[in-house]
Amino acid sequence: MTSHRYPGLRRYALSVLTIGGAVLLSWPLHPLQDIATPLLVLAVLISAWYGGPGPALFSAVLAVLAADYFFIEPVYSIDLNLAFVERTLTFGLILGVVIWFAHIRKRAEEELREQSERLQDQTRVLEAAKEDLKRADRMKDEFLAVLSHELRNPLGAIRNGLYLMSDDRVKDQAHIRDMMERQLRQLLRLMEDLLDVSRITRGKIELRREPVELRSMVQDAVDSTRPAIESMDHTLAVDLPEGPILVQGDRVRLAQVLSNILGNAAKFTPRGGLIAVNAHSENGSVVIRVRDNGIGIPPHMVDRVFEMFTQADHSPTRQNGGLGIGLSLVRGLVEAHGGSVKATSDGPGAGSEIEVRLPATEAGVPI
Repeated sequence: MTSHRYPGLRRYALSVLTIGGAVLLSWPLHPLQDIATPLLVLAVLISAWYGGPGPALFSAVLAVLAADYFFIEPVYSIDLNLAFVERTLTFGLILGVVIWFAHIRKRAEEELREQSERLQDQTRVLEAAKEDLKRADRMKDEFLAVLSHELRNPLGAIRNGLYLMSDDRVKDQAHIRDMMERQLRQLLRLMEDLLDVSRITRGKIELRREPVELRSMVQDAVDSTRPAIESMDHTLAVDLPEGPILVQGDRVRLAQVLSNILGNAAKFTPRGGLIAVNAHSENGSVVIRVRDNGIGIPPHMVDRVFEMFTQADHSPTRQNGGLGIGLSLVRGLVEAHGGSVKATSDGPGAGSEIEVRLPATEAGVPI
């Protein structure tokens, strides 16, 4: 049973109504059958349950007076004598015990209800944690599968290269050596990305902060990703302010942030696409936006693309490689610089935009 407590003076009005109701119900049968006392006790119990201690005490006083006035000879009068005091004390003791038990039970039910609500909240939290663990376990399995694939391909190519180089009949060994060096660089890049993820997760990333000129940093990132962009016949448009803009940060890490974003755009944009880089100063921040007309991001994935081992493309025919840690590295490095990053997209097939905000130095406005 769940109780409801009335507010304010309505609680005392309830006391008057319950005592009045008890008197009206008892009056027709008096003096043939004395049911006034049980009904008055019930009225006090109702007042205690729905009104609390104050209205219960008020009901008890009204019950004593009503019993003496209406049902005890001589009726319609209240004789303040010893018998009245004895009746009042006896009736008050009974009502006091009733009020006390009602109050104890009420408090017990309220505590039980609060514990039930807390248990429901804890259950919801546990269910959410269970779902998070399931998702993390699923992402771990996907990551291990992708990692094995990403390691097997270059290692297989290196093994084949070693086999061919051991064959004296193969003449173009320089070409084979170049291929092996490319595969080895890919392996080193994978290992370095994984180490960076570990450093960021453990808060061990080291930044060599210095004033970094935005244009030169963007150029470093473009130069490092140009082969990937050109291999897909993408068009790269870069729009930067005329004057210098300075950012206080680690030049290499900031270039890594932008190159990861550009590499992601090149990878997930169909051949012959457009990638646009725009940067400007805005309210004491340096804002860098990279826009592409690639595969886009589903609405439910927009807030998750920066999570570890997450890729928007989960189709069985997925052709884009990678461990899904590039944008996670971007978020970790940007936040280590005191900045923020967000992704926007109008949905699958509509392209996407990554926006990076970094604190500008005092000189970080066009001069």
